[in-house]
Amino acid sequence: MSGEVSLFGSTNQSSLVPSHSISRGVTRQIKKHTDLVLGRGEVALTTDTVRAGLTYSALNNVGTLVSAAKSLMDVAPEGAAYYEQIIGAYTIGAASAIARFS
Repeated sequence: MSGEVSLFGSTNQSSLVPSHSISRGVTRQIKKHTDLVLGRGEVALTTDTVRAGLTYSALNNVGTLVSAAKSLMDVAPEGAAYYEQIIGAYTIGAASAIARFS
């Protein structure tokens, strides 16, 4: 084991890269590159998770607005065209904001 480099924290005997063939500088470069890749992955995962949360929230909001509009139709049916426009505008705005989120 002493003649092998451990990548990704592994200490098993199956390492394919013997340490005597890699200089300390190259090992540092590998670690730096690996850290950068892992960091980008974490940022991508967080971005995707937040975007999914925003989408879920927007869907719930649209459902709430549609439910409110249905109730308002019983009280003021003449507002139907406005209710539809308001819900459509909200939906388009929310979808656009989610699409731009990065």
